[in-house]
Amino acid sequence: MTHFEDILESVGSFGRYQKLQCFFVMMYCGLTSFQHLGNTFYSASADHYCKVYDNQSFEHTSLVKNCTIPYTTKGNGIVWDSCERYDVNLTQELSPSVCLPRSNETLGCDQGWVYDKTWYENTVVFEYNLVCENDWMKQLSKSIVPVGNIVGNLIFGQMSDTYGRRTVSIITLLLSATVTIITAFSPSYAAFVVGQFFQGVFPFALCVCGQVLMTEIVGAKYRARCIAFAHINFSLFYVLLGVIAWLCDGRWRLIHLIGGLAWTFFLPVIFFISESPMWLIQKQRYDECVKVLKRFAHYNRTPPPSDDIFEEENISATKLEDKESKEQKYTMLDLLKSPMLRTKTLVVSFNWFSYGFVYYGISLNVDQFADNPYTTFILTGFVEIPGRLLAWFLMGVIGRRWSLFGVQVIGGVALILSVIPQNPAVSITMVMLAKFCVGAVFTVVFVYGAELFPTVVRSAGTGISATCFGIGSMLSPYVILLGDYWRPLPLVIMGCMSLVPGLTVLLLPETLNTYLPGTIEKGEGEALVKREYNQRD
Repeated sequence: MTHFEDILESVGSFGRYQKLQCFFVMMYCGLTSFQHLGNTFYSASADHYCKVYDNQSFEHTSLVKNCTIPYTTKGNGIVWDSCERYDVNLTQELSPSVCLPRSNETLGCDQGWVYDKTWYENTVVFEYNLVCENDWMKQLSKSIVPVGNIVGNLIFGQMSDTYGRRTVSIITLLLSATVTIITAFSPSYAAFVVGQFFQGVFPFALCVCGQVLMTEIVGAKYRARCIAFAHINFSLFYVLLGVIAWLCDGRWRLIHLIGGLAWTFFLPVIFFISESPMWLIQKQRYDECVKVLKRFAHYNRTPPPSDDIFEEENISATKLEDKESKEQKYTMLDLLKSPMLRTKTLVVSFNWFSYGFVYYGISLNVDQFADNPYTTFILTGFVEIPGRLLAWFLMGVIGRRWSLFGVQVIGGVALILSVIPQNPAVSITMVMLAKFCVGAVFTVVFVYGAELFPTVVRSAGTGISATCFGIGSMLSPYVILLGDYWRPLPLVIMGCMSLVPGLTVLLLPETLNTYLPGTIEKGEGEALVKREYNQRD
């Protein structure tokens, strides 16, 4: 029985058709950064204090502020209360610069708040007053996207293995464009949160499914390259998001609308994208697979495969159908039934969880590390690009296992070391080194997981892993809050959460230059088929 990689090589393992299809996947995977990271700006907060009259503007110090807002001294500075004001009465006839005598009694901000708009003109926090007792609503708006990731990965991961990569890609692409545009016009906070949830469901599922498709339509030696460039594109769009947000002065609706309209440029892709021939083989839909391979050959200008290329498989399938009336269906549970596959699933999922936890712990809280949120955001996006490139290089030289082990451990150590020095510049450097490493982590773990899971449950396995990623990223907005008890604690926790999963990688087999396992039985093997492939390449 012929290996799929041998057939793929005959029609072009990385020809024009695959390059164009991979390009589209890379582009819309890049665009998902707007949905993953947009809440850095949509739900951004700023200094604020109680409003005491209409059309009041933020001032760092003034007679009115001094008379109406409680404050404490800390060192040589003043810390203004952001949630209470003195019970004073500013009459309409008096100038706002004049404050009547006040008592020391305080009350809540019954007239709303005044926000510092130095960096953000309007955010969801400003528009719906998500501060003080409503601060949890701001954190909810950040963590609801990962909740959507979890739901989307569980649903569409299984759907992709059952109904095909193409079907799921088309559905999620259409819905991604729809929900992102609609959410920009949210009439209320509740509508915004619902929109954020569905933005977590569809774009991320589209990206995961697209990357699984990429690993199945290109030759083994091109898998790491394609995934690496998809992730580099994510980082480039990450940077672009920072630039757009800066140019929009932090106006969340405008930023959101631009990200939504960008999806419409990819709608023609639905007429071009093909089904994964490897998935069709596993589903025993050989005639359809031949048509897809002929399409590959046509665009790649290579000899088309013969119509009877799967004759042996067809005969075997016919005999099997005589014995079994139904096609065997696989689910996520099959990943946990056998020892080796269970180990693979748990370790890969743990590393995805770690990535989500650390990546978003840094990315969504960049304002904690420097004054200008835009430049810091853009810098943390740029620093990922060499990390992704390094991951691609290392995977081809030392393999997937040692690459993942190395970047996880180095990133974890960097985060822990960042809390030691008193010099802010050194701390920022260590955080950026960790961001460099965590960018490399995702590139390696995605390739590694896709090569470890068998085709019949590859999307399901990736879906489980991505669900764990969603759980990690859902928890990450809250880890920074622990800094109220001990400022370095969030970085220490993130550092440990990078170190420990890195050590578990040593339990896995190497997959460099191996065939993608097609069945559960092949995926259960501790050592994947490698020798024959190395002899040919």
